[in-house]
Amino acid sequence: MIPSDSGLSIENLWFSYPEYPGVAARDLFSGLNLELPPESIVLLLARPDEGKTTLCRVLAGLVPRFTGGELRGQIRLGGLRLLDHHPFELIEQIGLVFQHPGEQLLASQCDSEVAFPLESLGISRSEIERRVDSALQAMALERYRRESPKVLSGGEKKKLLIACLLAVDPRLWLLDETLEELDQGTKRRLLQFLKKRRRSTLILSAKWHDLFREYVQRIFLLERGKVQGIAESIGSPEFHGLLLKRGFVLPREGREPLKVMSHAAAPPSAEKPGTRDGETLLIAEDLYFRYEENGDGSAFSLKIDRLHLTTGQTTALVGDNGSGKSTLGRILCGLLTPGKGEIRIRIGEELRAATADTLNRYTGYLFQDPDLQIFLPTVFEELALGLRHLHLAAEDIDRRVRETIALFDLPATEVPPSLMSYGARKKLQAAVYYLLDRPLMIIDEGDSGLSVNDFAGLVRRFQKRDSALIFITHDRRLADALADEVVELKSGSFV
Repeated sequence: MIPSDSGLSIENLWFSYPEYPGVAARDLFSGLNLELPPESIVLLLARPDEGKTTLCRVLAGLVPRFTGGELRGQIRLGGLRLLDHHPFELIEQIGLVFQHPGEQLLASQCDSEVAFPLESLGISRSEIERRVDSALQAMALERYRRESPKVLSGGEKKKLLIACLLAVDPRLWLLDETLEELDQGTKRRLLQFLKKRRRSTLILSAKWHDLFREYVQRIFLLERGKVQGIAESIGSPEFHGLLLKRGFVLPREGREPLKVMSHAAAPPSAEKPGTRDGETLLIAEDLYFRYEENGDGSAFSLKIDRLHLTTGQTTALVGDNGSGKSTLGRILCGLLTPGKGEIRIRIGEELRAATADTLNRYTGYLFQDPDLQIFLPTVFEELALGLRHLHLAAEDIDRRVRETIALFDLPATEVPPSLMSYGARKKLQAAVYYLLDRPLMIIDEGDSGLSVNDFAGLVRRFQKRDSALIFITHDRRLADALADEVVELKSGSFV
């Protein structure tokens, strides 16, 4: 067992992945040092691709054990040398929530997912049942107890992984971009729990969240393979300047925050800052969709009275986890068919009733999970596929692909997407649809895994097109800064 001192110490850590086709080996960490005091909440800020996920997996014993690579240095947790132990020996000591929850969920039911690590520890059945009940209740997932994790939204999948950690209650919590895709209430409850239980916690993030002011004791910056402390007091002009310089917050552009638009009616006549004139692209009226009943007899339903989108308009869709944001997005792109209601979309000079096939051809939808839309062996092949279906000449395809790689700051053409970071795969996913140039683009939680500057740049690239854009987010600052209007969903309906 670990002594009561459960502080984390990383000394002179060096790591490099093996060399792969198109990806040269390099030192990801070069003499990295980090001290996490016992019972403290520490924030490690880093831009995408600086090694946040790799560091978490090194600490949990997953890298290089399952990836290969060269690792040197010392890591101790309360006197325990972590590199001397297998991951299964550390279940009660270290808990990790992956940035991409789809890589971590294993069971066919949510209650079984929470119970799995407890069963591995040989805990009694009655205690397992008690802990599973408590953890699911804490994350507001009781209604999904008998459901597959596959039916959960991206944010709810992260809540399920948090429930797994709540049930085990390890001494050290590693949260890899965990606050992304969580609604504000869930973020606060999680941080309150960690502070109250005095659990040693390392939060890794590419964004600054205002909640950090209340709960984080120390802040570090991971950059170019090393960690440095940030000594400036939180809230000072110097501190904000550092966040701004590193891309952890958006620059202030003198724009007033937008009010949440009620019921997504037609845009008001008074022009708001940033609003662009355009013609009606899509109208949805009296939409109703209902999922099959859960194990407890309940079922989620979506009811939208009216949604009006115009060309050149950017709409931010916000709301708590499970409020129906992704469901609405999938209806608008033809992946789900509503039980009632009508969607009309502009084709040529007139609005026509849209079938699922029509919506699928005229809209682009970026899933929360980029791996659901990326499946070819190289970056070039992924970007070229849609262009080939347009019967373009090979020279034109090659030119467009290379221009898009430069525009989205993607790796070289021959790099396998499977070796790219989560955020880089999201940029690749967006680049595919940028090339297809659909009249309506829907980006579902696209800011997860990206810096605010990277996401803002992605949104602004689509805004330059004569199309409509919807982006789904939990970050109200991004919504206010980038959208012409903000629409809120609650329990399946517009507020």
